[in-house]
Amino acid sequence: MKMKKILDKDATCRKIRELCKEKDVSVTLITEHLDVTPQACYAWLSLKKLPSVDHMVELADLLGTSIDELIVTMDLPEWKAG
Repeated sequence: MKMKKILDKDATCRKIRELCKEKDVSVTLITEHLDVTPQACYAWLSLKKLPSVDHMVELADLLGTSIDELIVTMDLPEWKAG
């Protein structure tokens, strides 16, 4: 069965949360650096929403990593109709 990679939203948000804790990056610092509301930041850290691609790039920079390190994928079986 052929598999395809998809973004794992929850694992990606958990990864962001873990890196913020590891690097001692606060919500205040994120909101100031990315010019977002605290509510947006808390939504990312509580697994409710993913940051936009632009914000992911900025977050990676703030956390001293690459966007590839922030994004977590999972394999999903490819489904074909008929």
